[in-house]
Amino acid sequence: MSDRTRITELTALTSIAAQVNCTQDLDEILAGALQTTLEVIGEDSGEIFLLDEESGDLILHTHAGLSASFVAEESTIRSGECICGRVVHTGEMSLIADIVTHPDRSRTACAKEGFHSCVRLPLLARGEVLGLLNIQSRDRREFTQADVDLLTAIGNQIGIAIANAQLIDDAERRRATLDSVMNSMVDGLILIDTRDRIVYANPRAAEILDLPALQTARYTFADLDRDIRERVARPRRTFGQLRAALIDPQTTPTVELTLTAPASRTVQARFFAIHDGGGSSLGLGILIRDITREKEVDEMKSQLLSTVSHELRTPLASIKGFATTLLRDDVEWDDTSRREFLAIIDEESDHLSELIGNLLDMSRIEAGTLRIEPEPADLRPIIEGTAAEFRRMTRAHDIEVRLPAALPPVMADARRARQVLRNLVENAVKYSPGGGLIIIAARVQSGMAQISVSDQGIGIEEHQLPRIFDRFYQVDSASTRKVGGSGLGLSICKAIVEAHHGSLWVESQPGAGSTFTFTLPLARTETSR
Repeated sequence: MSDRTRITELTALTSIAAQVNCTQDLDEILAGALQTTLEVIGEDSGEIFLLDEESGDLILHTHAGLSASFVAEESTIRSGECICGRVVHTGEMSLIADIVTHPDRSRTACAKEGFHSCVRLPLLARGEVLGLLNIQSRDRREFTQADVDLLTAIGNQIGIAIANAQLIDDAERRRATLDSVMNSMVDGLILIDTRDRIVYANPRAAEILDLPALQTARYTFADLDRDIRERVARPRRTFGQLRAALIDPQTTPTVELTLTAPASRTVQARFFAIHDGGGSSLGLGILIRDITREKEVDEMKSQLLSTVSHELRTPLASIKGFATTLLRDDVEWDDTSRREFLAIIDEESDHLSELIGNLLDMSRIEAGTLRIEPEPADLRPIIEGTAAEFRRMTRAHDIEVRLPAALPPVMADARRARQVLRNLVENAVKYSPGGGLIIIAARVQSGMAQISVSDQGIGIEEHQLPRIFDRFYQVDSASTRKVGGSGLGLSICKAIVEAHHGSLWVESQPGAGSTFTFTLPLARTETSR
């Protein structure tokens, strides 16, 4: 082989190697490598296929010197099909002087295109076939050992390029997936290297801490300390715990921070160590979680348990006390006293039964199993019956009913509707300790029946109105503590009303009373269908 030919080959290999090293664009690398190969081998027709890992098919990736019809027909070669598929299966180069007579040929495109001779070169990396380089000749050509050596070297270069591109693509996909997962986390995530530099923070961490600078470059734990120190309750104690967690996360894995601005919130920081495959430390991770609502719920549940325990003990103490009194052998009670004691036991038993019923209803609401059985129901007897019941129970209040002449039936569970109304009237009596007028009214508006209970009692502070119906929430004031109660009634009422596809709301003025209103859907009559 002449010096010129050797120089040409070396130049071709150098050119392909340079393309592999200077760009990560696989399309650009393959197109350039194919063109260089065709020039140095002295042909004008070729193609490069990449192997689809899932199907095993060869997918045409780049080509030169081919007709549109050939490209369309040869764009995909099935696994094991024709000469190309056979070469991929064996992993060995095939030099073919006469394509038409070759025993493995099963496709006619090469003959139609006028090809006589060809090279089928598997593109390998780490012993694995990644694709196929095809060189076709429209003349009958015997490929030499020099051609084989050159093409083998070129194939190795292209194989390395494909492997590198796949590794980069796989790494980018993994990183994109990891970024997507970390950016979608409900909790915040902060990663700190061994020099206390924050090398990563997801958007949720910046949001929870209200610290956009957390995601900027060259941000350190010292910067975090500086930026939130003024917004942390008990900063010296908190940052002492944080420093201890940084030094030894196993001893202090969790730290709670109470942020005071821009809004009060409680944040939990959970530390964990990060190691490489050899066990060496790479730094620390911190999971940031906003536990404000959880803390509030825990506090409300504790308050609820305390209140319920007190409410249960009160009727039980009365029942036990008067029952024990009646059973005393050393005292003879007259009929009037006995009836009075029994009436108290009966009343307290009803109170206890109602409280237990409320607890059971609340558990059904929490479990999503509260059941109602709606049917056409007449509101008039429900309202008038409830008013009559409370007139017998209280003499300090004037209970007035205001109903229109025509009050159409509603679609409701009558027992549950009565439970809601009774609870609202009971609250009106309870929170009007000085007596006064209580009005139970109803009207029809926008296809719904509106039932309201108004009192002239102590009212509700404006800041408490948005949460008055929350589960486990109880208005905390001197007046409510005197009145007592479990604090379950309104949340149960709201759940019952909403199960009827209605609404419950309150309007109140401190010191001037409250009006609770709920709606129920009207029953459909024959004329309205």
